Amino acid sequence: MPAKSTPYLISYYPGHPSTPWKLELRASFAGKRIRRFFATKTEAEAAVATFVSQVKMHGSQSLTEQKSVGLPLSAVLATFRKHKVSAMSGRHLKTATHVYKAVEEKFGAVAIDSITPLELEQWIHSRGTSPTTGARYFRYIRMFWRWAYKKQLIERNIIERVDSPVTKVRLNILSPTQMQALLTLNCPQWLRAAFLLCGFSGLRTEELLRMNWFAVLHDEQSIHVGRGVQKNSGGWAERYVDFTAPIKRRADELRGAGKIIPVLPDAFYHARGNAAKAVGLKSWPPNCLRHSFASYHLALHGDAGKTGHQMGHTSSAMVYRTYAQAVCKS
Repeated sequence: MPAKSTPYLISYYPGHPSTPWKLELRASFAGKRIRRFFATKTEAEAAVATFVSQVKMHGSQSLTEQKSVGLPLSAVLATFRKHKVSAMSGRHLKTATHVYKAVEEKFGAVAIDSITPLELEQWIHSRGTSPTTGARYFRYIRMFWRWAYKKQLIERNIIERVDSPVTKVRLNILSPTQMQALLTLNCPQWLRAAFLLCGFSGLRTEELLRMNWFAVLHDEQSIHVGRGVQKNSGGWAERYVDFTAPIKRRADELRGAGKIIPVLPDAFYHARGNAAKAVGLKSWPPNCLRHSFASYHLALHGDAGKTGHQMGHTSSAMVYRTYAQAVCKS
């Protein structure tokens, strides 16, 4: 039994046959005595952290106004990790793991439906030193809250009332000179293939890492981005990407067997980073080949729909809003 100095007391109360275990917050802690009943002692003990944290953050009134304290965020997050995060990979998984660990450290013991939009918004905006970091947190937390609401694990979807930190999308594109330097670099054949396919076909890195050489269709002069390869982002489930002129000129360099990138992702990223330094860049600019493709393809063809189709988007607006930068056609 907890000592007198603890803020709670757990005891057996036979007056509630179906829920005989009583969790009581002491009046000295909560300002008034607050009681909840549970079927087992284990359930009562598991609810302690949620009760105590909620009183500390919102006061005892937040409990007396509720019929029950509700699920703690950590419990909902555990289910989300099992069903959604476990299916992630690469940098997506790394970022998700970091963000969800941070939100659990802050709100894990708190009843998720007791968190207010303002509390969540202030915390998101406090993350990191730039709006870009805050915006990244917002995207992953929004994914979690929307999923939990859709699955009826929470009563309120407060994320729709939370404003994301305002940030300008940082577009990284390579100059023609920088791209030429990459293509003439002394490097493995698979790395040069990555520069060609991402830079002149608009493939995502994560797509390329999943692809086999049989997806490069020389007779049809196209690249098949199949189901399970295409990013699950609400766009095309699969697509065919036309060979562009640079791909046609160097098609003989795009032949092989097995995986196009035959090394582990970390080894690929390391090799790509070394290539960037070899051509005078401090590091590999994030998404630079895909952004470069969008910018130069749009300048050449003047057709955002065509550019978006190559990239796997169903909306040409995405090309203007997220990827393309104004460049000269020449």
